Amino acid sequence: MKILILSVHYLPNIGGAETHISDLIEALNERKNDVFLLTYQPLQTNASWKIYEKGHRYKIFRIPWVSGLFYKFQHKPVLEFLYVFPGIFIFLPFIIIFQRPDVIHAHGIISGFVAVFWAKIFRIRTVVSTHNTYNFSGGKSPNGLINWIFNNTDHVLCLSKQSAKEIGGLVEDKTKISIFTSWVDLNKFHPFNKILSKRKLAWKDKFVVLFVGRLVPEKGVPELLSAAKLFNKKIGLKIAGTGILEAKIGKYYIGKISQKDLPVYYSAADMVIVPSTHDEGFGRVIVEALACGTPVIGSNRGAIPQVMDESVGKLIDVTPKNIKETVEYFYNNPEKLRSLTKKARSFAERRYSNKNVESILSAYS
Repeated sequence: MKILILSVHYLPNIGGAETHISDLIEALNERKNDVFLLTYQPLQTNASWKIYEKGHRYKIFRIPWVSGLFYKFQHKPVLEFLYVFPGIFIFLPFIIIFQRPDVIHAHGIISGFVAVFWAKIFRIRTVVSTHNTYNFSGGKSPNGLINWIFNNTDHVLCLSKQSAKEIGGLVEDKTKISIFTSWVDLNKFHPFNKILSKRKLAWKDKFVVLFVGRLVPEKGVPELLSAAKLFNKKIGLKIAGTGILEAKIGKYYIGKISQKDLPVYYSAADMVIVPSTHDEGFGRVIVEALACGTPVIGSNRGAIPQVMDESVGKLIDVTPKNIKETVEYFYNNPEKLRSLTKKARSFAERRYSNKNVESILSAYS
């Protein structure tokens, strides 16, 4: 099958959706599908990038664009739409003509609109994936365009039950909605010896809490920094990622970590924290950490309670006080932490292998 993937964001832009698409391409290639990805240059992350990449059974074309504006428009939907819509809208019909795909898989609302618009003209099947919940007031979208997208695509793939319920309030044909579960490469993300990993990274703290992700307010970074000031002196906080709050991280910042190095960092940490203050669509960092045998403190909102449970971590309402108390509880109760650690890897193996791609493949036909 020839699959055209359309996404505003992709690697080396940092984010869970970007990494998921990379894993998706790899899984599709393994199953002998050909993939063409149309995307933009990194719009949120300052990184080197290539306009064109070609590998075994995949091609990637990144549209050169004005970067550095995405965060300014992030909470202004009209401006965000006008910013990222034109490039993919102009390029997509040419890619369709030259690649002749069997299906277009769009990620997100803006990509979804572009895909559905051109697919109707070229009579190609479309699938739209959601990676967030949109919190439409009263369960209904105020935007007729959004209703049009989800009613005119052939299938909607939702990353959580919450998202599926929300989209279900917009579409007439509920049968075309399904839930998919993301996954990680369990061969890449696996446990390393904790003591040796700490030594390799020169981490001298007795107990380390690790945050990995975009450094933006909605990821709970301000609350985490406030909590860290109250931590027991033997507890260390390490923060990795990039974003608009990068300059405010101070002594806790350890930079941007490459995907290939992440397993060592996860393994070196005693706990990973995901303190999001908005509704996460999934929470990929959680799965990566669990696959490396490291328990997680997660925000009790969005899809996070579906991604993990308290057999492998702790779900909390995010406040500086709750973060401090939870971290110090596990520091002071190492036997409780060991119990969670023993279960983390097997939890990830049961639920997050690349067999999960089959639910996406079934949506393509």
